[in-house]
Amino acid sequence: METTVETQAPAPAPASENVEDVEFVDMAFTKELRKATKDVHNLTDVLVNAKFALALSDDEVWYDGLLAFYELYKFFETHLPERLLPKEFYRTAAFERDFDYFYGSNWRDSYEPRPAVKKYLEHLEKIAAQNELLLFAYSYQMYMALMSGGQMLQKKRMIARKLWIFSKSDDEEQQKQADKEADVATARAADASLNKDDLEARPMPAQVTICPPGCEATYFPEKISVLKAKLRRVFNNHYGAFDDDLRAAFIEESRNVFRFNIEVVRTIKGVNRANLRKLALAVIFVSSIVLAVKFALK
Repeated sequence: METTVETQAPAPAPASENVEDVEFVDMAFTKELRKATKDVHNLTDVLVNAKFALALSDDEVWYDGLLAFYELYKFFETHLPERLLPKEFYRTAAFERDFDYFYGSNWRDSYEPRPAVKKYLEHLEKIAAQNELLLFAYSYQMYMALMSGGQMLQKKRMIARKLWIFSKSDDEEQQKQADKEADVATARAADASLNKDDLEARPMPAQVTICPPGCEATYFPEKISVLKAKLRRVFNNHYGAFDDDLRAAFIEESRNVFRFNIEVVRTIKGVNRANLRKLALAVIFVSSIVLAVKFALK
């Protein structure tokens, strides 16, 4: 569904001094947006979980997934001003280094965006020409996704691929930090009687803190909570100044993010093959155990 609002971009609300590294940010507008996109967001989550439950550790699936979304991040980084997308969020070069690692340095020679991505880009071109703040609706969701679900997916993949290796002391320190963050989230929920959808009550997803070769796309050297707060602050400063028409258009384009993403996810190659291979290995493993037990009982 295309939006035809041509409202001029309002001036952003003034920001407080020295807040760039502060992790706290008002979540009122974030909650409003999340509520308005919850149904399509949940549908995307269901599709991703169903599609990648067993295939996550397969390199072909992982890198084809990155390749599918690469053009979108590249578009945001070449079409949005730094006041809407600060350079510390940029991912294009990291994606390209990952592709160099897996596909080889000549991957561009045979690369072409898939039809679903071309359709997505055509829509983004129209939105960018109409109002850059509506384009920000897409980049906001996409970079938040990379700093949330992207962190969890990459960490699970790295563990499965035995790329996430810590010494015992590092493991203990990671666990202490995770426990501390979980305790803070639990305390907030108890104090405020928050429900499961309250964003402030959620523990922060474990950040990917190491960067083996080929794993740069999801790696942020800065603390994720600080980066998220900075992006939410950009969102707050603009969304709070929107008139009703622009706010409605922003919400509709935010919903379109997930609709377009669903179509892109469906194009990722190798998932069925990887899932079947995992299931076959699981069947063989279980059968071996059953046979071993039978022989042991004879």
